[in-house]
Amino acid sequence: MGRTTPDPPVSAVRYHDLTSHVRHRISPHSLDFSRYPAPFKTYEYQRRILLKQENSTSRKDRGENLAVGGLKDTVGSAMSDQVTGNEPVGLETVSRILSLSYGVTLADRSRGILFRSVPSAGGLYPGQLYLSVQKTDDIETGLYYCDTVQGFLGRINPRPLDQTIVFPGCAAADACMVITGIFYHSAWKYRERAFRYLLLDAGHLAEAVVQASRATGVQARICYDFDDHGLVQALDLDAGLEVPLACVFLGSGTGAAPLPDSIAFQPAVDTPTSRDPVVYDILSQAYQTGTPIAATPPVKNIPPVFSGTPEQQRPVPVPGRFPAVAFERAVTGRRSRRNFVTRELPAPVWSALLNRVFNKMFIDHDPDETGSAAASFVVTAMISQNMQGLTPGLYVISRDGAGLTRLKTGHLAGDLARVCLDQSWIGRAAVNFLMAADLGAVEAALGARGYRYVMMHAGRIGHRVYMAAQELGMGCCGIGAMYDGEAADLLGLTSGSRLLYAVSAGPVK
Repeated sequence: MGRTTPDPPVSAVRYHDLTSHVRHRISPHSLDFSRYPAPFKTYEYQRRILLKQENSTSRKDRGENLAVGGLKDTVGSAMSDQVTGNEPVGLETVSRILSLSYGVTLADRSRGILFRSVPSAGGLYPGQLYLSVQKTDDIETGLYYCDTVQGFLGRINPRPLDQTIVFPGCAAADACMVITGIFYHSAWKYRERAFRYLLLDAGHLAEAVVQASRATGVQARICYDFDDHGLVQALDLDAGLEVPLACVFLGSGTGAAPLPDSIAFQPAVDTPTSRDPVVYDILSQAYQTGTPIAATPPVKNIPPVFSGTPEQQRPVPVPGRFPAVAFERAVTGRRSRRNFVTRELPAPVWSALLNRVFNKMFIDHDPDETGSAAASFVVTAMISQNMQGLTPGLYVISRDGAGLTRLKTGHLAGDLARVCLDQSWIGRAAVNFLMAADLGAVEAALGARGYRYVMMHAGRIGHRVYMAAQELGMGCCGIGAMYDGEAADLLGLTSGSRLLYAVSAGPVK
């Protein structure tokens, strides 16, 4: 097993800086397709349960690209509606949640690519899903690997996670979805920078599970705080290769009984890969810096992320009500589309986009239990152009999406394209969303683990942009690669602040 060991990070912030891109200093890297990451793990399963297929996403792309100019008044978006949910957690609801959040929506067999219902950097899908079943009507208690490619739950341990130990202080649930990341699946392309993409991908996937659960009528809440060592042991992971990143509790847990002592710990054997992956030690070292859980203090006096002086503050126009694509259809049709065209985006449309992304996400409605403090550190801005009634420039978006503060005036999308590795399509997008945070302040308040929180939160926002754009007939594509220092200079970030993620959206061909 090959290894490469750059200087170890002393903190998560240090990791971010060590992996910053600098123009003309990115070392050449060829992709070895003989070591292409496998799309799923293989175990010697104790038993398999086939997922129900009748409600699954289609394997044919049936999505529509609605003409922005032809949208008419009708029902609003269902994506942002909070649903308490009283559906039981069972095989039917679990099958639907898995299909909508991580199912295969299109198979390109000529290139061997499987497109899924959630975006992933480079289409590599390093995220893995495990299901711990505490109490359901028709899934036997235990711990399962979720194979959403082949369509089954594979039991790897008859004993589920002990929630009182792994998730101390968290309310009980009927089941728990655990999101892990395999370093190599992302490092195959992104090398030392892969931990960034693992966290962004985990945020996308956690938000997708919450949205799918909400659409299915099942209660869901995200948890980022857990006993890393205990969860690694329970899942029988090699923490140098695969690590837990986020969890989503499903159901109320009101009827869940304590674990019987008679169920022995008996993990299945994970079949080793034959691809002999290269191991970048800096990735597991960056993860390990964030394993301690710091006490979450009240977040006060968060330092500014942008150094510019506000030029103008204005409310977002009242959002229009448009034909919302049914959630399942939107999930099925979602792709990373970046063939943007310079067509004006009507004010009712772009205001609806902001409303769908931010409505009920931050103000006392966030299903994220333990990362909510870190969310206060993430500032979302946008670079606008071709947006009706809005002067092109850089704007900070209020947390409820209802207000804009202009920091710079001008056509900056082309400049953003230049600092994002000269990807010209970024310069044609009507809007480029930007997620930034003062990482030094995050680490001072929340410890090194706070880096995980803000990166995954940025991924969650990015996923909401994707789904909102899809609902409104727009294209969307995420951007994790940028010349970090140049991006900070362009946006006028304060000394401790970094651009975490960018997502382009707008009309496409």
